[in-house]
Amino acid sequence: MFTLTKKARKALPFSLIICFFICCLVINPQRYIQSIFDGMLLFAKNVAPALFPFFFFTKLLTRLGGASALGKLLKKPVSRLYNAPKESGYILVMSLISGYPIGAKLISDFYENGNFTIENCKKVSSFTSTSGPLFVVGTVGTLMLSSPKAGYVLFLCHSLGALINGLIYRARASEEKMLSMPPAQNDDELLNKSITSSILSVLVVGGYIAIFSMIIDIAIDLKIVDALSFLLAKPLSLFGISEQVAEATVISFIEITRGCQAFAQSGVSMKIILPFIAGLLSFGGLSITFQSLTFLKGCKVKTSYYMLVKLTQAIVTFLISLAIVQLFY
Repeated sequence: MFTLTKKARKALPFSLIICFFICCLVINPQRYIQSIFDGMLLFAKNVAPALFPFFFFTKLLTRLGGASALGKLLKKPVSRLYNAPKESGYILVMSLISGYPIGAKLISDFYENGNFTIENCKKVSSFTSTSGPLFVVGTVGTLMLSSPKAGYVLFLCHSLGALINGLIYRARASEEKMLSMPPAQNDDELLNKSITSSILSVLVVGGYIAIFSMIIDIAIDLKIVDALSFLLAKPLSLFGISEQVAEATVISFIEITRGCQAFAQSGVSMKIILPFIAGLLSFGGLSITFQSLTFLKGCKVKTSYYMLVKLTQAIVTFLISLAIVQLFY
């Protein structure tokens, strides 16, 4: 009798899901190859040009010791608020400026350099996982919602949500020995190493965007999005919220960019959709979650822990935005 090993049984559900996606590609290759192409086009035209410079310059700044200088300026706030090492202030600033998944990449870099312990990585990830103003204000607010004001409100709520979320995971100061910052590197290969690392990191992001573009189209074609939207619409209808908001929420949970576009096209008032967008931006969608986990896995940050961190961040941001939106709309 054929029996599966424990490892094989654990991997079976994921293997079946992978086989399902392969079958979809075989059955309708034209449709889903186009989905992959659309995802790659989105990445090449909008994501890579914006993300690559941030990856490169943050990597270069870290290797040159810039993190130490900025860390000194923010040492007291991050130490008192989060019981976190001083370098986390640098990661916070870079994440708020650059957006996903810069925070996770920098945490990984500091862990690899011996500056962070595993507990440090977990703690710092709770308040340095954010989207950037280029996407929130520029893409979502100005381009999608046709309202820069909405973009600034979203970014304010999003930033406050991350900062408050870190307090939830503050705990005590780590008892593990903190390691000092290494001296700044200034060798001839500095630029080459930074460019190579940045290209590889950007390609990882592009791969996830392409794959999730296909996944979301499969979910739409198989009416999975419709079914989940119908289930979510029932409780939301108790608060007078339309089914369009439920559908946009489901899409955002999978891929945030297309989800924000769905919110913008729903025709629902800003006062209703902004808290949903703010909360879902803080969660990031499954695509961004897996992008970040690609880097955080090297720091031994478990998927379950990171998902919990993002869930609480989304809830905190949603509640904050409910109050702040009332002031502006």
